[in-house]
Amino acid sequence: MSIQVIKTSGVKEPFQVEKLQRSLQFTGASAELVHDITQQIEKRIYEGIPTRKIYDLAFSLLRKHSRSMSSYYGTKKALLSLGPDGFLFEKFVGVMLVHLGFEVSTNRIMAGRCIDHEIDVVGKKENKTILVECKFHNDASRSNDIKTALYVSARSEDLRKNAANEFDEFWLITNTTFSLDAIEYSACAGLQLWGANFPPQNTIQDMIRDYDLQPVTCLTSLRKNDIKRLLSKNVLLTKDLLQNPDILHELRIETKRINRILNEIRHIQNKKKQR
Repeated sequence: MSIQVIKTSGVKEPFQVEKLQRSLQFTGASAELVHDITQQIEKRIYEGIPTRKIYDLAFSLLRKHSRSMSSYYGTKKALLSLGPDGFLFEKFVGVMLVHLGFEVSTNRIMAGRCIDHEIDVVGKKENKTILVECKFHNDASRSNDIKTALYVSARSEDLRKNAANEFDEFWLITNTTFSLDAIEYSACAGLQLWGANFPPQNTIQDMIRDYDLQPVTCLTSLRKNDIKRLLSKNVLLTKDLLQNPDILHELRIETKRINRILNEIRHIQNKKKQR
């Protein structure tokens, strides 16, 4: 009988070693390293272990071999580190939409039929306008359930009932997952979802990897204080550092460590090219 693991949604499923191997292979780890880490994890897992613990263990083992590989594997954790509030995540979502060809504005106040609403991000591309509600969680186990979908859908409907508002879609974007009933309801209600588990073939992590949008919080060669100062300057993306290394010099980071940081970023980008 296979070991049951507990997903972040609370649902149990059999441990699937193939999933673990695929995620490790995605970092560019060699077949030998994937095999070694998989064996170590199989020895340590137990009935009812949260998948989050498996992820943390894999990250820890991978980091012992390569900082850049662990950075690439740590996208989910990097998004969680954009806290503690949702402000930086909203800015990050705006950056992602720009890379999808949208012109964006943030924190807009729009009048619904009943009340005014603060819209986190407004995106415009050609003849299409989208409104975005961002839901940031510090805990990966916090799923966005049906209550969240209902609340956001109600806001969308109130805005649509004001004839002065012209928009095509309302999106709910999160750094964590959606519950099954939230996904089913949103499909019926016309609410667009984007998160860690939906759409299945184009999750937020897929977008980050495909467009080289890794946040600076993924870099293991940066110290916590370095990251804090970068975020305070609204420097969100690793590729911004590669394009303008002077940002790191302004933080008075020593040259040797700057080179290590830039090499880590290059390695992350190379992993994407090898996919």
